Amino acid sequence: MKPLRITLTVTLMVAGLTAAAPPLAPDASARAAAAYAACWTKYSGGQAADSRGNSSVDGKELTYDDATSLDDALSHAVRSWNLGTVRIRKDDATSYADVEFKDTNRTDGQWRDLYGYWEHGPGTDVIWLNLANLTTTEARRKTAAHELGHALGFCHKDPSRYATLMAPHTGDMASAPTAQDKKNYALLWG
Repeated sequence: MKPLRITLTVTLMVAGLTAAAPPLAPDASARAAAAYAACWTKYSGGQAADSRGNSSVDGKELTYDDATSLDDALSHAVRSWNLGTVRIRKDDATSYADVEFKDTNRTDGQWRDLYGYWEHGPGTDVIWLNLANLTTTEARRKTAAHELGHALGFCHKDPSRYATLMAPHTGDMASAPTAQDKKNYALLWG
């Protein structure tokens, strides 16, 4: 059973491209590596660092329920983040879904420029994918993988520091976890 958690909604807005800085050198200290894993608080709701406690993961497993029509994007997201430590798998009759992928198709209010977001709270978390704005395969894949990154406990990263899937704007995102994203994964999940 999942513990009760405080609700934090992370949003993804559209913006232009930004040049990325080179990735962290492989021989950098753990402290420097942790600095790279720090959140871009401007876009992370005040969250200062990646956090296991601010994730959808139960132990070392994240089960998902598929209620999206974007099967290709969901498959891409799961393949992208299946890095070994956290087992990501579809739920079944004997498991409880930690996160559910759902579609919406809206352009009103907050949804006007929103591609997707991870809704974190008690019970099953939700990754919303907004069909109204996800008009290309690339945007759908990036958004699904980015939001699954939030479900794994990762916050937004400053794309001017290094290339990252966890940039807050689709135009700045890598299409899958970069070498630095994988280092951040190792820092958080081992």
